[in-house]
Amino acid sequence: MPKPGDVVQMSGIYRVTHDNNHTQPHDVTCVAGKKFPRCRGCEEPQFTLANPAQHVETHRLFKKKKVT
Repeated sequence: MPKPGDVVQMSGIYRVTHDNNHTQPHDVTCVAGKKFPRCRGCEEPQFTLANPAQHVETHRLFKKKKVT
């Protein structure tokens, strides 16, 4: 299970569960290649992929064409 500081492997909506009942679980969007963030209120939030999605900028139908 990914933890803060790990690189996001798959873009999508992640369910975040915080430790010690810091706050209620909630959903966030994470982008592949970026790092899972740290929480300001607890040590080790857990990220679970709820809905994978490809970032629009990396989708083959939306990529900018290379100028040659």
